[in-house]
Amino acid sequence: MGTELRVTRRPAPPGVCRLALVGQADMETSDALAEALGGALGQEPAPELLSVDCAALDFCGSAGLNELLRARQSALAAGIAFRLASPSPQVVRLLEVTEADTVFDVEGPDPCRFEDTAC
Repeated sequence: MGTELRVTRRPAPPGVCRLALVGQADMETSDALAEALGGALGQEPAPELLSVDCAALDFCGSAGLNELLRARQSALAAGIAFRLASPSPQVVRLLEVTEADTVFDVEGPDPCRFEDTAC
């Protein structure tokens, strides 16, 4: 049985694209994560902010972290802000251990996360 990652778009205010990650971001799922992040960054019109909701991300390994770092770099190069939202305890620990918490803009739970506005 392989690992699984679901990436869904969540409602967000205008100019914001919010992706929610559910499951595991690891070697087996990193291609799917890269595709979803790239698709969000490449949409027209481009968002002003890409927010990646990590509340239901049970596990994130080095391959998942690398995809998040690549997406952050691509976003910033395109003038798009990039944030991790509501990271799970395991993701918080990964960010701390790797010192990626000094690189990412991390936000807590968003009170607007269930509004009817789509990205």
